[in-house]
Amino acid sequence: MNAATAKILITFGPVIGVGILAVYVLAMRIYVYVKEKEAIPQRYKRIYKLLIIAEIALCVIAFLVPRVTGESYLPDGTTRGGVVVNTKSAFKISYKESNRGYSDTLELTEEDLARVRVWCSCDEGQVCLRIQQDTTLKEVDITNTDSLLDMTDFQPGRITFTMVNENARNVDFELKWRET
Repeated sequence: MNAATAKILITFGPVIGVGILAVYVLAMRIYVYVKEKEAIPQRYKRIYKLLIIAEIALCVIAFLVPRVTGESYLPDGTTRGGVVVNTKSAFKISYKESNRGYSDTLELTEEDLARVRVWCSCDEGQVCLRIQQDTTLKEVDITNTDSLLDMTDFQPGRITFTMVNENARNVDFELKWRET
């Protein structure tokens, strides 16, 4: 079994287990209805109890393995404990753990370019901000930063800001470009 398969099983094990339990309970209800029995035979009740024990074990494994290994078990493109807020003057993101980037394309004036401020804090890992306008690309390490961005390479107009997460945890990020 490779690492990607193990990651998927650990992450989705409890969900798969609940699915199996639901199918088994449905099958037993159909069995009782078709056979016109009053109760489910004892051996099927034992199988149900074993499935419940297996589900509890899957939940414990899904909870303990990431804490013991310290690795992220999030599938690509997912976030745990995340909130994204877009307003007319700011782009805010916070999350406990993420395995994706966040992007927003803004229409900035000359005044806005002079006021672009980034604030970012995280407990571990690294956070970068990729700024792109047409062929102009700039990447800035914003880990635990509070500063104005140097936007001299960019012209007023549409600019895309992408926050890139590199194993960062407990991240709070804010990009502001207008006074409110």
